[in-house]
Amino acid sequence: MKIFAQKVLQAKFHETIAVFLFEDSKDLPDELNYIKDALDLKYYSAKDGEVLFVPFSDNPNILICGLGKESEISTDKIRNNAASITKVCIEKKLKDVHVVLPNISLIEDDTSCKTIIEGIYLANYQFIKYKNFEKADEPVFIEKLYIYSPTLALQDIIKETSIICKNTLECRDLVNETSDFCTPEGFATIAKNVGKIRGVTCKILLKEEITKLKMGLLLAVNRGSDVEPKCIILKYRGNPKSKKYFALVGKGITFDSGGMNLKPTGSMETMRMDMAGAATVLYTLKTAAELKLKKNLYAIMPLTDNMLSNNAFRPGDIFTAYNGKTVEIGNTDAEGRLILADALSYTEEKLKPEIIVDLATLTGACVVTFGELIAGYLSNDDTLATLLEKASARTGDKIWRLPLYSEYQEDIKSDIADLNNINPDKKAGTIIGGTFLKNFVDHTSWAHIDIAGTAWLSKPKGFMPKNGTGFGVRLLIEAISNWED
Repeated sequence: MKIFAQKVLQAKFHETIAVFLFEDSKDLPDELNYIKDALDLKYYSAKDGEVLFVPFSDNPNILICGLGKESEISTDKIRNNAASITKVCIEKKLKDVHVVLPNISLIEDDTSCKTIIEGIYLANYQFIKYKNFEKADEPVFIEKLYIYSPTLALQDIIKETSIICKNTLECRDLVNETSDFCTPEGFATIAKNVGKIRGVTCKILLKEEITKLKMGLLLAVNRGSDVEPKCIILKYRGNPKSKKYFALVGKGITFDSGGMNLKPTGSMETMRMDMAGAATVLYTLKTAAELKLKKNLYAIMPLTDNMLSNNAFRPGDIFTAYNGKTVEIGNTDAEGRLILADALSYTEEKLKPEIIVDLATLTGACVVTFGELIAGYLSNDDTLATLLEKASARTGDKIWRLPLYSEYQEDIKSDIADLNNINPDKKAGTIIGGTFLKNFVDHTSWAHIDIAGTAWLSKPKGFMPKNGTGFGVRLLIEAISNWED
């Protein structure tokens, strides 16, 4: 989708003009005075989410989107209501739309502009790569979006928001892809292309080097697979004057069968998405590079599938992690924390960043706790937690902090090894996952974000589609942009 700034409202015949109205102020913009007599808005309440589409034979179509009461407005409401514009345009097969920015007293103009673009852009998406359509049924998406504001300078907002949204959609594509396509090798091919961006380098650890590094947990998870593991390290040096790096670590289980603790029917069918954490950190770094952020970043992505075979790792086995700690396998379906453990300790020792944030579709318990609306997170640093929560408030990628009390360490003690990868009592699952990972970060500021519920939706919600969402790209870019390095 291409986005253009407009100082003068110029909609041509059969194009569409979209406007936003509040319940307590239903006056159309002055530029639309020519149709005021033709529209009777007394039957339109402008409630939150109420959409009215009016086609004209001799003027542009008018699409009115309600924002509810102005005193109750929020960026979340604006973003989701802007998505309603896209849904109507797709339904009506409208390729071009001119959007008049509303005047919102409680929200700064540049913020409302960015939020409206996000809502429209991110809703302008379906994963249809493998679908065949009759010509009449083929979906039509918005191709050109014109943003009208006579007072606001739009070019920088449009450029920045377009880059962030484009990469969020690319992240969705990768998460939605089949596990035949998105193997560790297929993922590495995409990462190599990112490594061609100015300022970015790409290093790929193959099985031989992973073995030499003694990443015993990543190798253990990979044992049941015919496809060799990889660990990808992307580096972006956006601020040569600084030696400080912000590291992102993403869980990259390219398909999760559960291993010996085989997942049942109903739980395995969508497990091609278990690499959403790796996809998110990949496209976050790509976004930062394309925005030319003056920040230094790493993105570390351990990659393997978790398959069942006569050589697969088993409950009761013990393996040694990169940092030397031994781990008893209590459940082979708690594999994500194992590959993350090796990646985290490697990142801390070899790359020495100031901050580490890992993202992972880690626990079903997080979905039970928060549903598909919120990602649970844990952190050992209140300053980092504040940075993430402020970014969450601005982007609408919702997170909620869970406790990381030392008492939970007792629940992952093993009788025969240093650690067990699960709590045998199956309590506090998300916290236990974070507690396990904490053993592999000794002194670095660190946060673990569990995106099990938010990375993949069972049904569309606002600007978020069904299936892969790209959750976390906008959150992390906002946090990194405001990180004081």
